[in-house]
This record gives sequence, structure tokens and C-alpha cells, in this order.
Amino acid sequence: MGDVSSYYVRMLTNIDLYKGQTIGISIIFAWLALFTMIYLFVLAILIIRARPSAAVNRFMSIMLITEGFKVMTSWNMLYPFGPGIMPLVQYIRLIWYFFSILSLMLYLSTSSFYPVRFLRFMNKDVIRNNLYWSLPLFSALIVTWLIVNTGGIVEAFGGLVFVSCTEASANCVPELSLYPGTKEIIASCGLYSEYHPYQFFVPEQTGLARLLLLAPVFFALIALAFMRNAQRGLEKSDTENEKATEARALFIGFFGKVVFQGSMVAFMIYITIKFGQFNVVDIARYLGKPELGFYLIFFYGFLFSILATALFEGVMFTYAILKNEILGIDERLRKTFSTAVFAGTGGILFLIASEVMESMIGIGWIGGVLIGLPIIMLRKPILSGINRFSNIIMPESLTSGEKNYLEAYALAREDDTITDRERQLLELQAKTLGLEPSRVLHLEAWFDSNLNTEEGE
Repeated sequence: MGDVSSYYVRMLTNIDLYKGQTIGISIIFAWLALFTMIYLFVLAILIIRARPSAAVNRFMSIMLITEGFKVMTSWNMLYPFGPGIMPLVQYIRLIWYFFSILSLMLYLSTSSFYPVRFLRFMNKDVIRNNLYWSLPLFSALIVTWLIVNTGGIVEAFGGLVFVSCTEASANCVPELSLYPGTKEIIASCGLYSEYHPYQFFVPEQTGLARLLLLAPVFFALIALAFMRNAQRGLEKSDTENEKATEARALFIGFFGKVVFQGSMVAFMIYITIKFGQFNVVDIARYLGKPELGFYLIFFYGFLFSILATALFEGVMFTYAILKNEILGIDERLRKTFSTAVFAGTGGILFLIASEVMESMIGIGWIGGVLIGLPIIMLRKPILSGINRFSNIIMPESLTSGEKNYLEAYALAREDDTITDRERQLLELQAKTLGLEPSRVLHLEAWFDSNLNTEEGE
């Protein structure tokens, strides 16, 4: 374990985009992806436990499990594995493509639970009650057909190469291990001694594989249009307010994916056209040149956008389904969202600032200090702004009983004080409405904070 620890330290402390030393970034991404997957799985469990027999809960639970598995694109970077796990890597890649295809069908099938114009036939019970098992089955059949029709996993989705560099030398030839059927590539090890030895996997991609990597954004755009259409239709009905709120939350979730990850997809298409397919050969041509940093910034920007949008979708989809089923879930989701945005943005800015200063003056930690100190000093106003945004996209979800209690609470505190008699009446009101004391405290605190915000403005 000592050797493994030193490997992590060496990779994390020798990140340099212009030299192509990015294994440390891949390690960071892999661990963040693992935590993201676990979080989405927990949300999926919450949704299915809330109403196990409800078709929409089953559907959304499958959606979050799918998104959770899809973020694990670089799980093999969690640990310095050797070439012996190459068959496992290939089979897990196969599972990843299964979930990728499944996600495309899930995006389109959201129209089964909300009335989308021209797609009302999707709202039939016989369709939406069976989506949770039929869509995975169709995905498995499609993957099987692709493998059989092309002649194997490598032909369908691409091969796999394991590269091991033991020393920094102009004459050093990396040791290559090829998964059966993979074409041999030309690779180099570089001349930076502080970075050696190191090893990594190079997954090849067929045209189909690259298409499946980029397609979710375009299918999310279609789902975005579906949810917008459903939201507008539901808002016209006085009896469908709750469904309209759900459609709005799903719309915002898909909107975040389309805007953020979509911009990264555009950059990926651009760098693919300009530099070629991402592999060792492409990197070697630009070692030490500004083009390499440009290339890798967008490449890792795309990977991290997968994490960010998966988390955002998970929070919004869970809010849509559970806001009226688990008391306080909206508040917990807002806190999670605010914390993730603050920490994620701070981490990205820290890394960028460090890399900029490293390239300019050779002292990266100065950039970290320059960006870290303002973030720490301005933490409260930054979090306050993020919290206001989270309240806009995930407004407080109140039951009719909670609304009635707040009306009584507002009357009681009109003079900014609540007498003992008024408090007794409020407690009686809460008991009559079936509200727990902890929920009452949350409602009053939420009301007071909103009132103070309005007065401050």
C-alpha cells in the first residue's frame, strides 16, 4: 500500500497539462465519479422506497441508476491496476454502453408521465407501467445485436491498450498490452523523470462508440422540449399544479444538461475535428506546446461536465418526485446542491489558477492562494447567492395543511411578536393539521428568512 500511496502522491503533485501529465486529474475524476454514483444510487433508493409500486417512481429510480453508472467512465483510474484486468475493463465498458443506450430511451420516455402534445398515446397505463423493465430489455437486445452483427466487442465499440512507462528516456519504448483484436498503436513515454514510472489504459472508440458518448445531450434536448410542452399544458389546468411543478423540475434538469454538457460536447466536436481522435499518438505530437493544454482542458471539461450534470439531474429529478412524499427532502436537496456548486466551482478555479501560474512563473501554488483566499473570505455572500438560485429552481414544496399553518403563523406574527396565547393556538393548529414539531420549526424558519429577505430588498 505504501507504493500505491506514493504513486497517488506523485501523480497528483505532478499535474501539467502542457506536458501531457494528466493521470492525476484522471484519478481525481475517478474518485469524484465514484462518490457521484453512490449519491445517485442513494437518491434512486429513496425514490423507489417512497412508492415501490408507482410507475413514475420505478421509472425515475431506473433513470438515476443509469445516470449513476454512466459517470464511471474512468473507474480503472481508482487504483493502479495492471493489464490483467483488461477483460474486466472491456466487459464493464460493454455495460456502460448498455446504460448509454438505455438513457437515450429513458429521456424520450419521460413523455409517458406528462401530457406531451402529439404523444398522448404514451400516457396509457399499459405503456408506462412496463417501461421500467421493457426499456432495459430493449437496450440489452440492441447491445447484443450490435456485437453479433459487427463480430465482437472490439469491432462494435473499440479495443483497449494498456501502456506502461518505466523510465524517462528518449529511447524508452513503453510496454504495450493489447486486448485481443485491438490494433497496435505508437506511444512514447516523455522525458520528465519526476513523473515515471506510470501506467494507464487507452480505450479505443469506434464511430458508434463516439456517437453514444455524445448522443445523450441531443436526446436530452428532445426531452427538454417534451417537458416544456407538458409544463405549459399542465399550468393551464387549475387541478394539475403538482404535475406542472414536477414537469418544471424535469425541464430544469434537462436544461442544465443541455446547456452545460452541450457546450462541452461542442468543444469536443471541435477538438476532434482539429486534433483527431483522443489517443496517445495525438498527445505525443503536441507535448510541450500550448495546443496540448487547450486540447486537454476541453477534454477534461467534457468529463467533469458529465459529473456536474448527473448530480444536477439527480437533485432535480428527486425533487420532482419526492417533494410531497418525504417531508424536508427539498430543503436537503437544496443544501446538497449549494454545497456541491460551491465546492465544485472552487475546486475547478483552484486547479485552473494553479495551472496558469505554473505555466507562467513555474510556481503553481501561488495561483491556488490567489484564488483560494477570496473564495474563503467571500464564502458567505457566495453561498447566499447560490442558495437564492437553488430556491428559484427548487421552490419550497408545501402541502395544503402546511399552507394553512403558515397563513395562521403570518397573522400571529403581524406585530413581530407571538404571545403565549397565540403560540398555544398555533400548536393546536399544527396538531390538527398533523404537522410534526420539527416540520413546524422548519416552516417558521423558512417563512421568517423569506420575510427578512423581502424586507432587506
